[in-house]
Amino acid sequence: MYNALIQAFHDAQEQSARAFRAVMVLESQLGLRMEASAVPPLPDAAAERKRFCRRIAARMIRRAAERFGANGLPVRVDETRIAVDGHANIWEAIETGRLPDLDRFWAALRAACETRTAEPPRAAMVQALARSLGLGQPAAVRWHASTARLRLDAPSEPVPGGPCRRLAAPAQETVRQSLLALAAFAQEAGAGALAGCLRQFDHRAPFRSPQRRTFPALDITQYNAYWEVRLERTLAEALLRFVARQGGIPLPPCAA
Repeated sequence: MYNALIQAFHDAQEQSARAFRAVMVLESQLGLRMEASAVPPLPDAAAERKRFCRRIAARMIRRAAERFGANGLPVRVDETRIAVDGHANIWEAIETGRLPDLDRFWAALRAACETRTAEPPRAAMVQALARSLGLGQPAAVRWHASTARLRLDAPSEPVPGGPCRRLAAPAQETVRQSLLALAAFAQEAGAGALAGCLRQFDHRAPFRSPQRRTFPALDITQYNAYWEVRLERTLAEALLRFVARQGGIPLPPCAA
């Protein structure tokens, strides 16, 4: 499938090179080749082939993310961790100059995407988010002129031998679902960059309290017992409507 495509490109390159060489031979036979041939220099076939393979690989990654995503959302897979043809990843395989096995790469991409998309239903994610944020309670959201602040329940524990902390094991699944729900909301709200950042954020990574994580239109500050989520006011209002609609949770009206 994909191997046939890059092989066809390679064959087209060789046919083109043979055709241009034939033109140069005819040029010489007619006595028209002077200091240099009138035929323009041939492009670096190996470099062109690498560029073509990189473009195709990038499109395959995007297609796999969209095709095998979950809950209507693309899934983010780190292709640099997928070995190809004995190399660490697809980019290193392409750099060797040999045609990579893109069919096998596609199968590995699919498997990686399907592993990442083993996620709970959207309603369950949204309900986990609402519980963690305490939504439904009048004081859950602190409103400001242009922003809103919410507290995400995220107890942490010290990392042995250092000043860092990490999310406590019992809270990891709830926080994961909450971040996925926030990503689903951001995608639906047209904030694709924010959705992508939230899906890639490693909630299990160690942090030093208070540690601020900055995303487009949203910040997360990690404290010992909770994370503070600060987002633009209009986005916060849209988030409350999203939770009410997707999670079936009645919420109080937005108030300054």
